[in-house]
Amino acid sequence: MDTFDKVFGEKENNESPASTNYLAAKKAFEKGDYRESLRLQMFAFNVDPNFMPTYELAVLALEKLGGKTEADLFKKALEDFNNYKPFYNLGYHFTGVGNYRMAIPFLQRSLALSNNSLGVAMELAIAYTAQFLPEKGMELLKQINLDNNFWALCQLHWCSLLSSQPDGIEEFISNTKKQFKDRLNMQDKNIAAVFAAIDKLEECLNRYKTVQNPEYIIRIWHYIQYGSAILDYFDNSVAENALQVAGGRYVAKFGSYKEVKLVISKLEKYLIKLDKVPTTVYILPSRNSEILSKAISKILGVDCIQYIRNTPVQNGLIVAGDTSEFNDYPELVNIRGNTVTFALNHNWLDNSLITPDICGFMSQTYIFPWEGGSVKVNPETKQVDKSEPDLRSAEEIAHSIASEEVEINPEFNEILEFYYERKDYMKGGLKDTFKRLHYNTDSNSEPVVTFSYIIT
Repeated sequence: MDTFDKVFGEKENNESPASTNYLAAKKAFEKGDYRESLRLQMFAFNVDPNFMPTYELAVLALEKLGGKTEADLFKKALEDFNNYKPFYNLGYHFTGVGNYRMAIPFLQRSLALSNNSLGVAMELAIAYTAQFLPEKGMELLKQINLDNNFWALCQLHWCSLLSSQPDGIEEFISNTKKQFKDRLNMQDKNIAAVFAAIDKLEECLNRYKTVQNPEYIIRIWHYIQYGSAILDYFDNSVAENALQVAGGRYVAKFGSYKEVKLVISKLEKYLIKLDKVPTTVYILPSRNSEILSKAISKILGVDCIQYIRNTPVQNGLIVAGDTSEFNDYPELVNIRGNTVTFALNHNWLDNSLITPDICGFMSQTYIFPWEGGSVKVNPETKQVDKSEPDLRSAEEIAHSIASEEVEINPEFNEILEFYYERKDYMKGGLKDTFKRLHYNTDSNSEPVVTFSYIIT
């Protein structure tokens, strides 16, 4: 009996809760839609990570798509199905490529088979947190013997902070500093990593203390975690209970020139309120950055020039279309010269080198209005069309944006007051560490269902 027969033959087990998703995945495979098969398999694994036929189907689908490395990981799990290690390897692989939802069921099975291994529990807690489930990470680590392992304790306290349960964190920070003060050699990478983790935890705890009973709003938690501002988020005034879906972050967002102007107008008010108006706007080497930078410079009435890597900047605003554009500039980790970083969109499912000091909004997918591809309904045909790219020069588009007439909702003043009252704790503030933090996909926001493929 070959592999195909094993998947589509006698080994189906309708008693498993994964059967429905598995059969749907099998049907998609039979139709040759291998990516859809993988997507459906993800549901099957999350429902029942012990159901062997899904693993066999995963091998076939991955081989069809050329995913040999991942297919081999599933094969090894099948060959040694009661050993925790191949399932840990699967989970570790998927956390490594950012597919935390796929990692969780394999790490859960690995944890059970390993008799609560600390290493497996740590990886699972990280995956929970990255899937916006810090409470599950916290409860898991509380049930495990952490054996005074610093990194496990640090993850526990991080999950606790994101779960609004800060008790014990201050004591942990204090004890760690005492423990390591006699071995304070920052040339030792291990010691340096410990203090970097402690500094981050302490910085976030200090910001947490400035907010009484923080709500599940991404604006608040983005401030607590990163000391950064968000100018626009999806709130209850837009749709009922909107804040309970991703804490106010957008899933897909199709841009318009009027919306871009509105965000820039909010940015202008923010910079004025916090006394951070730049003398120069700096362009990163992308069309998105060029258009936005030129539009911002027109609205603020300041100069606009190209940013040159590693060149000191004083009183500048460095502009990106998306946060990922900052990844090639490690010098921006350090805050110098009263300079501010701004990204119109911050993709909240992508880790990034830095969290910009200000972002327009957070979305999984954003279509810039000049890119083309935005969905719109044709009023004549009633058909759904996609917008065409705007091929005008960056200067012309920037002028169009600056010319848009917009009106800022008065409620934005409350958001400005929130940041103004806490300006010392924000990036560049007097009580900040003057280091921009790496953005991780963990948050106190409510979980949201997202779809991704195994192939990355």
